[in-house]
Parts: sequence; structure tokens; C-alpha cells
Amino acid sequence: MNYASNCTRPPKNSLYERLFYIYFVLPIIILLLNTNYCHGYIVVGSTMRNTNRRSKTDSKKALISQKELSRNFQSTAFELSSSNNEETLLETRNSQNEACIIRFRGRMAYDGTGFRGFQVQSKGRTCQGEMEAALSKRFNRKVRVVGAGRTDAGVHARGQAFHFDLYSYEIRTKVDTDNNEQDSDANDDNTTKIQFCTELQRSMNSMLPQDIRVWNLSLAPSSKASVETEQPDGTISTNYYTWSALSSAKKKLYSYRLSLYNPSNSCITIDPIQRYTRVLVENDIINTEELERILKHYEGTHDFRAFAGAIEANQRKAGIEYKNTVRTIYSVNLVDEKQGNYRIDILLKGALYKMVRNMVGTALEVCKGRMEEEYMLRLLHQKGNKENRHQFVRKDNKCKPADPEGLTLEMVFFDDDCNF
Repeated sequence: MNYASNCTRPPKNSLYERLFYIYFVLPIIILLLNTNYCHGYIVVGSTMRNTNRRSKTDSKKALISQKELSRNFQSTAFELSSSNNEETLLETRNSQNEACIIRFRGRMAYDGTGFRGFQVQSKGRTCQGEMEAALSKRFNRKVRVVGAGRTDAGVHARGQAFHFDLYSYEIRTKVDTDNNEQDSDANDDNTTKIQFCTELQRSMNSMLPQDIRVWNLSLAPSSKASVETEQPDGTISTNYYTWSALSSAKKKLYSYRLSLYNPSNSCITIDPIQRYTRVLVENDIINTEELERILKHYEGTHDFRAFAGAIEANQRKAGIEYKNTVRTIYSVNLVDEKQGNYRIDILLKGALYKMVRNMVGTALEVCKGRMEEEYMLRLLHQKGNKENRHQFVRKDNKCKPADPEGLTLEMVFFDDDCNF
């Protein structure tokens, strides 16, 4: 039986038709379908964007309405506070007192042998750095310490003044810690604050190294006072500040201890125990009467530009053309401490960088005959203003500064010295 004769044969162009549908018709159909899909996506996307815009507009309107409600609430609260001032103001003051700042002040004594000065530096130990490290550890935050003045590396101090600020909630005594039910208003009592100062001073001295000690820690005066501030151009401006160890200082007392060489003295020239606090002047016989007379030239108001270090460098660093270097010396005295030991007491209002050491070094060089007294007076009595084109500077003074270990900042004086 011939099955082939009974089957219907496909058309001769069936292969070509299939190829036609695959390569031409089908892509057109897919393209039309994609176009409709994209159109629908675009329509949906535009609808979503419109919806987002409406939501943003609605949120802005809601925010405006909230602000209006808050304004109405504030105005209503103000009206209520005006009608009930005592209770509202009392609550406001209590909330503000919870975070108020209280200033403390104190004295510090340190042996400057192991320090690179008072002010914090990038490298080396400093007195300010040790103080801030102890306070920051005690209160678990950064506490900044401000001193009455900067001392050089190796310079000592007995009565250096400083201050720092604490928050009121940080003032807690041991009694407050043991008794948690105690009323928080007791922290405002002076007795509590005095007890806090005593405990804090003991705590700081236990954390500080042995070559630095804190004493007379107390509350700083809360009243404001007028302070005269020297501007870079030399003018004096009067401002009103709270008590500050730096700006409220009125006078400073420096002492320089030295041992003078005397071949006829049978006693030892210098005590080895004082080798870091006293300087030996060797190989030159110093006439003490002549030294005292020369030191008296410093008393009064003079321009100490030739006795200060790094003035020009500091001017360039600060970007100023002129720095006022006129300072006032109240008294200079030579005190005989027996057995060839002497002390030079210098009471002044303020000192420039290395000014006291240069004063002592220059006076010793004049006594040794290495500088003429007339030239020293020319350096000292020059006209201190920026119009003076021929002003002497530090490089015109060839004398070396006295060694730092003999210098001590004895005391910083304030208006209320009877209490501090």
C-alpha cells in the first residue's frame, strides 16, 4: 500500500514561509508588544511621579500646619506664663541651672626641670598638659586649663595661677555620691562647693606627677570686672570679662637665684641640692653693689624689644606689622641669702618671651665688663613706637639670656589677693 500517494504534500514554498514568519513577522509582533509595554510603563511612571509630587506637597502643607500649631502653642504658653510668672520662671531657671558653667581657680607649684614649659606643645611634657590630662581623666571629658602666664623650659613656679570650667552637675562631693536621695539643690550650697574643692584638690594631686602640685583650689569670683587688653597695634582697649587667670592678673613676681664666685669665701660655692634651682656665675668676680645699681635701671616703663626673644618671628607668624614691647617694671631688688647666694626679685606687670632672663643676663655682662653701661641704657631707653625706624631689636643685644633653672615665678597677684 502506498501511503505516500494518499498523503497531502505541503506546498513547495512552506520553508520560505516559515523563514518569512521567523525573520520578519515575528520581530514585528515582538516590537509592537514591547512598544505597548513601554507605553504602559511610561504612563505608570508618570502617574507615580505625579503621586510623589502630591505627597511632597501634602507633607509641606502638613509641616506648615505643624509650624502654625507650634507658634500657636508658644503664644499660648507665653500667655500662660505671663499669667503665672513665678512657677514658669522658676522651672526655666532650674532647667538652665542644670547645665550652667562654674569657674574654679587655683595655684600650682612645679619643678620645671622635666618640663618643656607651661604651655601645651606637640612634643614633650608640659605643665598645662599634665593638668588637663588629670582633669580630663577625672571628669571623663576634655577640660581646658588656662594659666596666668607661660614659663620657659626649665623655669620653676611656686604661685602660678590657673582656672578651668566645670558644669554644675559635675560638682558632686563624696557625701552626695554615697547618699543618692539627697536633694540636687544642695550642690548650690557654698559648703558643698568648698568641700568639692578640697576633694578635687586631693584627687588632682594624687593623679599628678610628683614634680607638680595644686594648692588653694577654690571658686573664682562670679562678678565681672573691667580688663585692659593690649591690641597688636599698641592701643589699649577696655573690655568686661569674668575672672580669668590670664587677663585678671595685675602683677607678677619673678625671682632669679644665683651663686656668685668668691675666691676668699671658704664655704662651698653652690649647694648641690640646689643645682636645678640656682645658677653659678663662675670665673668672674661680680661686685654686688655694682650689680644692684645696674639692675635699678630696669625700674619704670621701657621698651624691652632688645630684651625679648622671637619678637620678629611671632609678628610674622601672627601676621602683624608691629607688636607693642613696652612693659612696666615696678621694682628690682638684689637680696643677699648669705654664703655667696643671692636672689634677684623682679616685680612687673607683664613680661615678654625670655624677657626676665635677658634682663639678668645683660646686667651680669655689664658687671663683667663685656658690655658698656651706656650701650645698655641705649637699648633700654629707646622710643617704643612703630614710627621709630632705628629701633633696637634682640639681635642688637649680644648678651646671652641667663640659664632657665635659676628663674622661678613666685606669685601672680590679683585684686582679691587676700582671698587668693
